[in-house]
Amino acid sequence: MSKLEIYSSLKDKEESFEQINIDSKEQLDIYIEKYKKEQIKEGLVFRGCPDAKYKLYNSSQRKWLNMELQKLGRTYNEFIKLEINNAKNWQNGLLEKFFNAFGQPAFDISILSFLQHYGAPTPLLDWTYSFENALFFATDGLKLADSDNDIDNYCSIYIINTKWKELTNYLLYVQSGLNQIDKILEKFPKVNSDNEIEKFQNFNYNTLQDIKIAQIPGYKRNGFAFSLRNRPSFNLVWNQQNLNIINQKGLFIFNSSKNRPLEFFFKGETKMVEESPYYLPKIICLNIHKSLYEYIKLKLTKGKRFPINKDYIYPQEEMIANKSFQHFLNFDNLTT
Repeated sequence: MSKLEIYSSLKDKEESFEQINIDSKEQLDIYIEKYKKEQIKEGLVFRGCPDAKYKLYNSSQRKWLNMELQKLGRTYNEFIKLEINNAKNWQNGLLEKFFNAFGQPAFDISILSFLQHYGAPTPLLDWTYSFENALFFATDGLKLADSDNDIDNYCSIYIINTKWKELTNYLLYVQSGLNQIDKILEKFPKVNSDNEIEKFQNFNYNTLQDIKIAQIPGYKRNGFAFSLRNRPSFNLVWNQQNLNIINQKGLFIFNSSKNRPLEFFFKGETKMVEESPYYLPKIICLNIHKSLYEYIKLKLTKGKRFPINKDYIYPQEEMIANKSFQHFLNFDNLTT
């Protein structure tokens, strides 16, 4: 089996990220306050990882490389497309019927979100709009290291600015494509634009793959609506149908590469990567010493109406059902 590359030390990792090491409670408090204030204003998103040594591979890359899936005679893109189609067609199209029951077609990106939620390999990487949620992910499953290697003693939080012009928002990309169609329809009202509209309307994986690197926004109340001025009957609404992503305040970053971790494409605003058409700044990385685990856990739970813990971050359908009955037995009418 092939093995994924990891960082051998903090010095090694320094070449790939704008890196900051946090070794005290005081330092951590400063950055918690800093990023709680800046996350909305600056459009920041965060990803927490319990081990600093791992590169930002998504789960389909990990499966593809570790299991050497190319030996099955399929390309990486075929692997993703077949996985989407298999999910749609399973048990006589059960998943498509499930989505249709909520008034939404089973778009490819909706299927990918569903697969991500249930642990299937996808080209999506989970991020969150909440710095505190990222702190939870950075400490979830954290194991204190008995190691002389400095990097083994740190967990990490990664930070990307979603307002970076070069980081494509997939939904804005779709609306931009529809706007171009609108301009054509303005000049040529009778032109047959059905095929072009369908490309965007279906949120097909091919359009996502063409972008290479993209952000897919998280859940939004009432969903994201798209319009065509010159086709009043056009109706398109999309939303995340992934239970975890709501409490996690999550979103996805898509990476089309079969073997390059996400940070490979973030080299700095003056340097373009050969395999990417974008100039992306380096990702910020906060390496947090694992000795701060208990302090972080306290910060995420003490005095909070909704403590940021496993029950909050990973809500399960069975848990919702069980808790509703338990609250009745405890004469608890509060929605917690």
